[in-house]
Amino acid sequence: MTEDGVAMTVKHFPGGGARENGFDPHYKMGQWNIYQTEGSLEKYHLPAFKAAVALNASSIMPYYAKPSPKSALQRDADGRAIEMQPYGFAYNRPFIDDLLRTRMGFRGYINSDTGIVHNMAWGVDMLDIPERIAFAVNAGVDLISGLFDNSAGLEAYERGRNGYYDVHRIPEGFRKEDLVLTDEAIDRAVGRTLAEMFALGMFDNPFRSPEEAERIVADPLDWDMAMDAHRKSVVLLKNDGTVPLTPDKLAGKRVYAECFAKDREKAKAATASLRSALSESVLLTDDYEAADFAILMLAPSSGAYFSATPGYLELDLCDGKMVPDVDDEGRPSGTVHAETTLADVGRIGKIAEAVRANGGKVIASINITLAWEVGAVEPFADCLVAGFDTYASAVLDVISGRFAPTGKLPITLPRGDEVIAVDKHGVCISPNDVPGYEKDKHMPDSLKDENGKAYAYRDSNGNYYELGFGLH
Repeated sequence: MTEDGVAMTVKHFPGGGARENGFDPHYKMGQWNIYQTEGSLEKYHLPAFKAAVALNASSIMPYYAKPSPKSALQRDADGRAIEMQPYGFAYNRPFIDDLLRTRMGFRGYINSDTGIVHNMAWGVDMLDIPERIAFAVNAGVDLISGLFDNSAGLEAYERGRNGYYDVHRIPEGFRKEDLVLTDEAIDRAVGRTLAEMFALGMFDNPFRSPEEAERIVADPLDWDMAMDAHRKSVVLLKNDGTVPLTPDKLAGKRVYAECFAKDREKAKAATASLRSALSESVLLTDDYEAADFAILMLAPSSGAYFSATPGYLELDLCDGKMVPDVDDEGRPSGTVHAETTLADVGRIGKIAEAVRANGGKVIASINITLAWEVGAVEPFADCLVAGFDTYASAVLDVISGRFAPTGKLPITLPRGDEVIAVDKHGVCISPNDVPGYEKDKHMPDSLKDENGKAYAYRDSNGNYYELGFGLH
């Protein structure tokens, strides 16, 4: 780090991919990381953090979740077993102080995620607020993010000096020295966090020049590089020669453009913006039945922070789909509810039928914020591209041929509900801790095709939408 540098916090240790059946740890059902496959922690989840440690990341942030008792034996790079204490990772000394700092050699500071003390205190809910603060710091956390309650920290410090536990019960399974703050613990945490401030030149001079900041942010070279990164991120999944939509292909042709989203009002606003962007270069029509080409931008959404969905996180592109509710243990409860990830998704087939009846073509773009099941859309697209919260203008540059696609899928898109199904015991047919590109090693033979593949979506051209796939 330098005074002109940026300090990086890498999160969330030790990886969020092992979440049980996709539940979010912002709420109770997502509190477990389940490592059901022996060796998966070291093989799949720690490599990114090893790279961050090697490159001297300024800080690392643990997540809210805690190791599941359903986990198989996990070992570090030296073959030593990793202890699975049932505490959230910010409270988990075997993961933070032992694995990350001692075994992996991390030298920066540990920045907990916001809310570990008051909300997502998984595994330590039996402790009061001062005890949680002390327990996290003693486990190796140096900065409790979003905590502005100095009095609670002071109380944790005073309890180590005023005989508090001479008259108050120590919670079962804990020791007094784990639940109070000492001068040594505070000095360690303060030293680690101040080191970053000194390295950035912020201790003696925390102020920066607004004029200089504005000049740097407005540098057109940086904006050009950012735009180039957006274009390079676009993945061409399917194409029968429809794109690039060059001016000669569009000559005299009518184009219908529409955006789809979970929220219809957002879709309407996005449609207006898309049509405005296209208006100067194509002949637009409001009637898809009269169109020669249809450009459809899809932005599905599923789930929400801080509030549990009634069931599992829905990955299908659907509107009003009836899916199972779950009980407090994360198992199907026997009742159902409706889920929508892409409102009016059924219209896409009708649009495709009408456009193709004119001898036309359909170009669809999907915003990949989750590993969507794309079977409700792909068959209706003659060209299919994927973006990742990518600028619409960057996607249009690829569709128009102003930029030749180079992107590759960074994830594997699942075939359908059958490969992520959860049984009555709450166990997924594909292991939660194994990434999509390795799922086939663990899938039942009955789901595998002639190529031995079961998990990845296979399109009408025979291509699998798996990690690293992308056409040119």
